[in-house]
Amino acid sequence: MSAKVTRPYVDAFFAVAEDPGKELAALEAFQKAYDASPDLGKVLSNPGLEREKREAILSAVAARVGVPEIAGRLLTILLHNGRLHVLHELLAAFRARLDRETHAVEARIVTAQPADAAVLEALRTLVADRTKQSVRLVAAVDPSLLGGFIVSVGSARLDASLERRLEKARAALHALAPS
Repeated sequence: MSAKVTRPYVDAFFAVAEDPGKELAALEAFQKAYDASPDLGKVLSNPGLEREKREAILSAVAARVGVPEIAGRLLTILLHNGRLHVLHELLAAFRARLDRETHAVEARIVTAQPADAAVLEALRTLVADRTKQSVRLVAAVDPSLLGGFIVSVGSARLDASLERRLEKARAALHALAPS
């Protein structure tokens, strides 16, 4: 979805949302439920199903995940306009605007195993100290790392993975070996 299409939705959402962060979190929860059920997308996009029934299904799912009224209205508008399938792109645009307005950055932290809260908080504090901005963490697990972590903020990347440390040790040993 282009910025030309997303901008009116983003502007309207931020004009009426009382707590954009809370509403965005609810919309992201809806997106997870929507993604978890491929049949839901098929039903909601089925033109053979009456509009009222599709709205009722959408409202039921939205209520189940705790979507507030304003966010629910947005979902209904997207359903009516046939744009519910681009919710990912729209949520990314909402997140970008919210981050700009709150002076926040997103830090993606990838670990070999799920990190405990204390480790994530220490990494969040480290990134906040370096960027001088509030930090929103997005944690992911990649078992191929073996150990350590990788932190990405925008285009900056800190690779403290075990694999990277082994590469550095291997390069140092090769540099010491006689030719």
